Amino acid sequence: MRRRIVVTGSQGFVGKHLRRALLARDCEVIGIDRPGTGAEIEQDLSAAFSATELARRVGPVDGIIYMAATITRGSSVDHIARANLQAIAVAPVEMREAWHTLHGSTHFVYCSTYKTYGPPESLPIDPQRPPQRPDPHSYGSAKILAERLLQISVERVGGTWAVVRPTCIYGAGQHLHNAIPLFAKACWAGQAPVVFGTGRDLRDDVFAPDLAYCLAEACLRKATGAFHASGDKAHTILEVAELCCRAVAELGGPSGLAPLVDPSKPPKWWIDQAFDWKRSHEVLGYTPTPLLDGIKCEAAWIKAGAVAAASIEFCPPPKT
Repeated sequence: MRRRIVVTGSQGFVGKHLRRALLARDCEVIGIDRPGTGAEIEQDLSAAFSATELARRVGPVDGIIYMAATITRGSSVDHIARANLQAIAVAPVEMREAWHTLHGSTHFVYCSTYKTYGPPESLPIDPQRPPQRPDPHSYGSAKILAERLLQISVERVGGTWAVVRPTCIYGAGQHLHNAIPLFAKACWAGQAPVVFGTGRDLRDDVFAPDLAYCLAEACLRKATGAFHASGDKAHTILEVAELCCRAVAELGGPSGLAPLVDPSKPPKWWIDQAFDWKRSHEVLGYTPTPLLDGIKCEAAWIKAGAVAAASIEFCPPPKT
């Protein structure tokens, strides 16, 4: 019998990769996303809704993978942040408890973020024992609140759940204002990519299909606890820019480019991190895509016009 999986945020950047991963595993996907997105169920989870009515409408499922969120860059607690808090921290608890009440224990997988972490005392960060100094902006704080509320919910009414914390997500379909697409666009234009700060700060990038793998496997294996969806290893920002130069050159673009370091603008304060993915490998069978290979997929997508609807065409078939 085909397993039925609910996916919130199903039409977004990662959602498209997750849908493809679940379909490759012969699952039925019931996507939930905002009106106008084309999801099976169009529902804005940042607005008022009845989780009970939603659970009745969909019926019993084998798992719920919750990704709905809007990534905000500001730190002010404005109306956007309050709506985001509803979608990130309130709605998942309501949905988990509604399905549990109506249909029995339904495994729940929550997609969190590395921004629940702050500067750690030692590296790599262990997902089972994370540092407790979250990003002070609304997004990271809402995610760490959601994790705590879900844990309380499980302790109170029962059930099983897992949390997957991705690092910096990249790949075809990514917003073009992020570091890797900015570096790649500069290289295609024959310009040296610019790295701010010293270039020695560490960042960890996870390929979007790899995150989809972790979420799908955590759900279908009914894994519990915390997992990292990260890259094969952390790289300095300078190394990431150098890999973008190499990727574009290997795809037939300008060669001989090297990054420029601009110390006038410092990098983000939380960026100097590395993550332990051993548990993801042992429990989920996870092995990250080498960063160069993933960047080449994204660079090819950018060269082709960066059409969001065609993003998954530039990524390898889902890992199963």
